[in-house]
Amino acid sequence: MGRIAAKERKVRIITNSPYALQVNNEGCTVHWIPNKAGFSATCQQVREIVLKTRYDRLIVDTFPRGLGGELADILPHLQPIPRILIHRDINPDYVTAKNLRPFVKDNYDKVIVSGEGEDFPLADLANVQHTAPWLIRNAEELPDRMTVRSHILKVNPDIKTILVCAAGKASELSLFTQLTLHLQQNFPECAVRILAANCPANFPEALWVAHHPGIECLAAADVVVGGAGYNTVYECAAVGVPLVALAFPRLYDRQEKRAKKAYKVQNIQEAITTVKTLLDKVEPRNNLPVPSYINGAMQAVHHIFKVC
Repeated sequence: MGRIAAKERKVRIITNSPYALQVNNEGCTVHWIPNKAGFSATCQQVREIVLKTRYDRLIVDTFPRGLGGELADILPHLQPIPRILIHRDINPDYVTAKNLRPFVKDNYDKVIVSGEGEDFPLADLANVQHTAPWLIRNAEELPDRMTVRSHILKVNPDIKTILVCAAGKASELSLFTQLTLHLQQNFPECAVRILAANCPANFPEALWVAHHPGIECLAAADVVVGGAGYNTVYECAAVGVPLVALAFPRLYDRQEKRAKKAYKVQNIQEAITTVKTLLDKVEPRNNLPVPSYINGAMQAVHHIFKVC
């Protein structure tokens, strides 16, 4: 969304994501708080930036009070500018425990639901606006599939390709690594690759791909295996690639619920069985039409610019 908005406005993004330094800022100013800064220091830095920076819109992702509650006592005293909450799926128990409904009604001018439907804790508020799922690339920006296979995935463009998307927590990389090796053993006629920020330890480097944005690689695969995080699920759906999804536990995000939008599995063996079934049914990707989809991030920017 920041990349799109930056074509018309200055955009500053505050994040403590460990992946932030690996991503091209694409026109945005990224204020990165090191993820090792600690809870208190991170909250304090967010507060200082929000209070001392001049801006025309404040957009908060997912957590109305801030991830650590750092916004709770300062939002009522900020300069009178539009405030927008991006409402992604969060655990209803958290919404109840923090009494978020009245807080959001009092402190946000607009709530944008980013494409996950209406079965959301705050989706019935009067100031809610729904969009399609948000994607890091518009359909017309995707590179040619055969080019991605040849030059990024480094596979034979004519054989079926299985891509393991190892997004999520670093602690889950070991499972994705085992899964990749099992898939390679079970499907020797296919090309198997793992998409991960870092190459797994003691892993064949020829099978590893580090590329941003991942959607470009997903669109070139025949089958994707990964978690049930927001990006993985909706990017695969947008580009028309079947996703075999493992639902990982999260403190707030409900992957178990989102995994139902894909081919949900419980373990490596179930994943292998499901991949086999899908490979027997998928058409060669080089014969399929170019993906066409609506990017909800474009819609969101339009709604945000209209908030007065």
